[in-house]
Amino acid sequence: MTQGRKNHRLYIGIDVGGTKIQGAIAEETGRILAREKCATPRKGGSAGSVAAIRKVIADLLRKEGARAADLAAIGIAIPGVVDPDRGRVVVTPNMNLTGADIGRRLETRFRVPVVVGNDVNLGTLGEHWLGAARDASSAFGIFLGTGIGGGFVQRGRIWRGARESAAEVGHIVMEIGGPKCGCGNRGCYEALASRSAIERDIRKAVRDGEKTALTDLLDDDLSVIRSGALKRALERRDKLVTRIVRRAAEVTGYACLTVRHLVDPEVIVLGGGVVEACGDFLVPIVRKIVEADRLPGAREGGRVVRSSLGDDAVVLGAVALARQRVGRDPFLTPGTADSMYAEIAAWSVGKITIGGAAYDHDVYIRVDGKVKDRKRCPAEKHGAMHKISLKEVEKMCKGGPEVLVIGTGRTGRVVVGRDVREFLREEEIQLQILRTPLAIKAYNQCRARKAALMHILC
Repeated sequence: MTQGRKNHRLYIGIDVGGTKIQGAIAEETGRILAREKCATPRKGGSAGSVAAIRKVIADLLRKEGARAADLAAIGIAIPGVVDPDRGRVVVTPNMNLTGADIGRRLETRFRVPVVVGNDVNLGTLGEHWLGAARDASSAFGIFLGTGIGGGFVQRGRIWRGARESAAEVGHIVMEIGGPKCGCGNRGCYEALASRSAIERDIRKAVRDGEKTALTDLLDDDLSVIRSGALKRALERRDKLVTRIVRRAAEVTGYACLTVRHLVDPEVIVLGGGVVEACGDFLVPIVRKIVEADRLPGAREGGRVVRSSLGDDAVVLGAVALARQRVGRDPFLTPGTADSMYAEIAAWSVGKITIGGAAYDHDVYIRVDGKVKDRKRCPAEKHGAMHKISLKEVEKMCKGGPEVLVIGTGRTGRVVVGRDVREFLREEEIQLQILRTPLAIKAYNQCRARKAALMHILC
């Protein structure tokens, strides 16, 4: 194991998807040390998928220079119904893990505790632990992708339901007699607003003679319309795509309103590929519908936020569940957050030293503690060196910091725009803008999850 981490508990979180298996090895704080992924086997029985998961785990250990004995536990996220008490997969639509005793198989191989959970439940748990819902007492996650999944977490505990199938918000009926859903019912939320539903409606409109920029963007092949293509079409103000995605956003808004009335969560987290790609268009529509709710409550609640962990939400939720499995509940016995971060030891104009490494250019310090030289992410892609753009800040804040510290140089010339401040306010990230010497002191003393940009050139 890497020198200096011998006394740190290590955990592995695995997100098993229909097309890829991705995993991460992390410290108890949630700091990700290494990532790995592979394609999900499409043929054969469950043995091939279990073997692929084993390989991802072995590759993560090798990347980190660790052994299975260095692991405290492993968490596995499965897209389907699971029995966490037995570590067994009950059913996985469109995959070959149905009926697999995956927990037992992996425990036999690695000889550490293994816990299995539903992927969206764990994505919500990850956001509740370290992401957009980290300060909330309860969070309901809605993840829009090929389908629509949901999860509900209250005070660090997943609400599993009597049949291990609670919070399946994608299958609430929102249009009686509506389109047939993959579950077999009609008019489900998933059948109206998932990416699959959006694709279906776009293809039908094109067959009926409507025009769309997607035919050019996708070379006339509309058999698969990814979220990124929808985003590009929205940026072009394509009328057909705008109308259909707006309809999906409106349906999502009323789904959130239903969730608010049914379980009254403090926070509703929107995530998944559609939200990551099209959230700038979609989320304001959802918020407007929820904020117009005429049924009052005794207190504020039910606010809508975007996922801040992205692809890391599920693997970090799997890590959180693994911690709970071995009695190291992150919501009761959190790791020391500041152990993730190296101290900024010295600074002078044109030079900064962080954790023993010297840099001669502006730097980003990400929420996982990794330092990136800003010259390798050229500011001209985003704006001038003295102007911090929204795109830059969105990248810095991936992973869900609680605090963003910006050092403006000795002369204080760095400018932060109104759009950046609005983004940080919506994501509930505290902004500290200080001249670089004071910003360094604030960063070193901060004990929350944090990110930083230090301007050192003037």
